[in-house]
Amino acid sequence: MSVTGIISEYNPFHNGHKYNCNMAKKITGSDCIISVMSGNFLQRGEPALFDKWLRSKMAILEGVDLVIELPVIYSCQPAENFAYGAVKILNSLGIVDYLCFGSESGDIDELMKVTNILINEPEYFRNHVQKNILEGITYSKAIGDAINSITDAKIAQPNNILGLEYLKAIRKLKSNIEPVTIKRINNEYHDTCLTGAISGATAIREEIKLNGLSDKLSKAVPKSTFDIMTQSYKYQGSPIFIEDFSDLIFYQLRKSSLRDLAVLPHIKEGLENRIKAKSNTSTTLNDLIDCVKTKRYTRTYLQRILCYTLLGMTKDDVLHSKSSKSIVYIRVLALNKKGRVLLKKIKANSSYPIINKAADFKSKDKFLNRMFELDVLATDIYNLVKKNPECKLQKQDYLKSPNYMD
Repeated sequence: MSVTGIISEYNPFHNGHKYNCNMAKKITGSDCIISVMSGNFLQRGEPALFDKWLRSKMAILEGVDLVIELPVIYSCQPAENFAYGAVKILNSLGIVDYLCFGSESGDIDELMKVTNILINEPEYFRNHVQKNILEGITYSKAIGDAINSITDAKIAQPNNILGLEYLKAIRKLKSNIEPVTIKRINNEYHDTCLTGAISGATAIREEIKLNGLSDKLSKAVPKSTFDIMTQSYKYQGSPIFIEDFSDLIFYQLRKSSLRDLAVLPHIKEGLENRIKAKSNTSTTLNDLIDCVKTKRYTRTYLQRILCYTLLGMTKDDVLHSKSSKSIVYIRVLALNKKGRVLLKKIKANSSYPIINKAADFKSKDKFLNRMFELDVLATDIYNLVKKNPECKLQKQDYLKSPNYMD
């Protein structure tokens, strides 16, 4: 039984994801798919539209066999840390043969060549990056520009960049997982308009935000996903966006001292002073971000910092998560019959703790406990903005078992 791993957010699960699952099996000849999926807060510093339980259910109904949670310590980090955490979990399972990801390139050999440059960092490459950073460009854009300057194809596109980080993580972890890539079709990553049956997640989220569960939306997602979203509207209320956390974030910012803000991940160069000052004179998150952002500190960069503020995440948390000595847990969100078989194989092949029920989790590892506490807190805070009072109860992570879809 060969197994392909997919790293995902499924925000929400759409036809493009279903296509990737089908193509992953076709390309690799795998029998099963395991997805490491972000929980309730995502890589761009935003909340998921629907909670991790609903999104994992969407995935299981449309081709994924086992969904494992990517802890929030990794899920709302820049591409390098996000990729490292997700690949580390896939590698820890001991049964994954392939990692399949979508990319604008679609050429794994080309991406591998660029990965070698990123890992070895020849002097001309380092100089190009440093020059861009001194001009006030973000590190990720500086890397992207340097990559484009030394390749014939324009590699520095969002999914290519994330793919390169997956390849770097595989090398760093000395993993035997074989990477494969699928070329993205029909849409660009940042498209904000639906383009038919295969539309990007950004466009789908924009459609939901503006028009709710429209007929156009129903054509861009599987029927099972649309049905789950419909049920969620009825029970939990409308989907969740970053603006829903506005009061909570402003409360945290205004009560925090400059010293408190300075320990947040990725706060540097006195950025805490600017955020603190503008949080006292802004009335919306949009206003706050617009007042603080620069070429170096982009909207996404600042959204992540707001997310860290909300969760109380620190530089030390991120430092530990990047350590080669740190371990991870395997938190099961959803599975089917094949997933049960996979879980038995994981138990036989992995030395890492497996969490089916949160109440059963116990560890002597201080960082592992901190990681889990952040996941539980992330769920509690996420649930606070749901419209149905019944959904706001604390410690939902302890009350829910993995979704089993027969």
